Amino acid sequence: MRKRKLMSLYSLLVATITVLLGAGAQNATADEKSAAKGDAGFSFVAYGDSRPMMYLPMKDGKPELTKLFVEMFGLVMPDKIAEEVVKRDVKMIFDPATKELIRVIMPFMTKTEVMTLSIDKGWVTEASVEDVKLLPGVHRTMFRLSGGDWVAREVVKHVQSGRVRFVTNGGDVVWWGNQGRTIDDSPYWKRVNDIMLKQLPPADAEMRAAGVEGRFLLSVGNHEVWGDPKIEGVLNALPYLKKLGVTPDNLIYKFDFRGARFIYLWSGKYDYRSPSLWDADRPKYAEQMKHLQQWMDEAKAKGIKKIFINFHYPVFARSGLGPIPADVNPHKLIAAYAKDMEVIVFNAHIHTTELFDVDGVKYLMLGGGGAEQDPILPGRTSIKLPADYPPDLYWKGQPPQEEYNYVLVDVNPGQKTKFTLNRFRPGSAQPFATEELFK
Repeated sequence: MRKRKLMSLYSLLVATITVLLGAGAQNATADEKSAAKGDAGFSFVAYGDSRPMMYLPMKDGKPELTKLFVEMFGLVMPDKIAEEVVKRDVKMIFDPATKELIRVIMPFMTKTEVMTLSIDKGWVTEASVEDVKLLPGVHRTMFRLSGGDWVAREVVKHVQSGRVRFVTNGGDVVWWGNQGRTIDDSPYWKRVNDIMLKQLPPADAEMRAAGVEGRFLLSVGNHEVWGDPKIEGVLNALPYLKKLGVTPDNLIYKFDFRGARFIYLWSGKYDYRSPSLWDADRPKYAEQMKHLQQWMDEAKAKGIKKIFINFHYPVFARSGLGPIPADVNPHKLIAAYAKDMEVIVFNAHIHTTELFDVDGVKYLMLGGGGAEQDPILPGRTSIKLPADYPPDLYWKGQPPQEEYNYVLVDVNPGQKTKFTLNRFRPGSAQPFATEELFK
């Protein structure tokens, strides 16, 4: 009798396990089918303006840095004036023991601003600005190399752990190409590679099937073409972008992943006379808008419900260098699709964070990736705009603070996209915090 009972229990156990395994196999198949159809959710990271400031490995007066400073000031003023300013106003201080450059005192954006750079092993580690007219004696820190390093470490952790699939960056990951244009000879691209690119795992099979063979997707910014007009640095560090159609003559591309479309445009180089002007020439604005409309129409016809558009200059901005001028601003074209699909735009360029929800389109200006944060300085925390200009939903009327951040983006079919910002505010009583955006 006991043996018969044991046999019955054994048979029941085997049957139960068989049913469970069968259900598991069915669920796995369902998940695989769901993923193949683009019905499964996924996550990615978005951030921008992650470049450090200049690399100045000077010792005993060599190499000669005057030319580098002239090129830097030439970004905001004519070269002849830049050379005069550098010779007259840039002061370099050396460690008496090591003979290494440890500090630079120089003019900043206005006639009354003086910037002090602290330097260690060639890298600018901190930058502060004093406005001798508006706030004499007050040195406001607007850059810490450690801030961008924190962002990079956290982003890498999220990818390595599987929390997110890939990273999208709004541009300006390097200072320029005048000191080298490859991972091997550029201190900037080598730094990007060391703290970010080589830390990321290879693209998985699903990403490769979507045509994406790397985990880091870049929207080319003005700094990527400064001193490197043929984007040699970008194509050397991110060679897989070539398979998405990026060449020295074409800086825009797209791909689809799990039922979402990603579009990357290029807003152009930098012109100090109109620093947010969309002056791209590869291709030009009008041609890019044709591509954008075609890609949006195609997505709509395919039934794609989520569109993520990335380009460097901001559609809306209430601080710093301001938004793209109205005559070359793509908002109307983008907003025309908001009734049919969820449209999100990632911008950078203005070195702070601002959020806008306009005509059904969510705009995330993510400039807190590591660059100097000039919008926190007096006179640039807000700019003159029309009274009916859309409100910033991040600072909500308060002046921006020094902050380094990135956004986790969770994409799920049939649900609103979720945005979670993780931030580091060095001068805050609560330096680390997490905030859900667009609640």
